[in-house]
Amino acid sequence: MLKTMIKSVSALLVLSFLATTGARLGVAGPLELVIGTGGTSSAAFIAGNGISIASVLHAKGIKIYNYGTKGDKDNIKRLTKKKRAINLALVSPKGIAKASEKEKKGMSGLLALGNDKGDTILLVVRNKAPKGVSKQDYNKAIAEVVRLLKDARAAKVIRAEWKALSVSSGDAAFKAAGLRRHKAAM
Repeated sequence: MLKTMIKSVSALLVLSFLATTGARLGVAGPLELVIGTGGTSSAAFIAGNGISIASVLHAKGIKIYNYGTKGDKDNIKRLTKKKRAINLALVSPKGIAKASEKEKKGMSGLLALGNDKGDTILLVVRNKAPKGVSKQDYNKAIAEVVRLLKDARAAKVIRAEWKALSVSSGDAAFKAAGLRRHKAAM
C-alpha cells in the first residue's frame, strides 16, 4: 500500500512539473483523460493507478488520471452522463450487461485487461469527445490509450502495481455483453 501511494505521489509530481514547464513554454499540454475504476481497495483501482503511472512515463500526448468510484454501475453512469463525465472506465461484463441500451450506445469497448476473482476487467470508453476537444483529437487519444496498454514497457509499469494485467481484445466478452468495439481497438 505504501509503495502504491509513493508511486502515485511521484506520478503526480511528474505531472505537475510537466504541466508547469509546458505552461511556461506556451506549449499545449497533453489531453487529460479520466479513468473511473472502483473503490480504493479494489483491483480495478490498483489497475487504474498502474495505468495512470504508465501514461505519465510512456504515453504520447495523453495523461490518464485515476478516479475512484463505487464500481460498475457508477462507472457506466459517469461514462454516459454529461455532468458526471469520465472518459474511460474499468467494468465487468456483468456490469455492462446490466446497462440500458441508451447507456450502451454512449460507450464502446476497448480491451480486456485481466481478471479479478474470476471476473474479466474490461476497459470501455465514452463515445463523445470532451468539451473543447475535436472528435479527431479524441479518437487519436483513444488510439494512444490502446497503444499504451499494448506497449511492453508500459505493461511492466502496470504489472508492478497490478500483477493480473493480461491485455487481450476481449471480443467474446464485449459481444456477450452486447457492446460494440471502438474503432481504435480493432
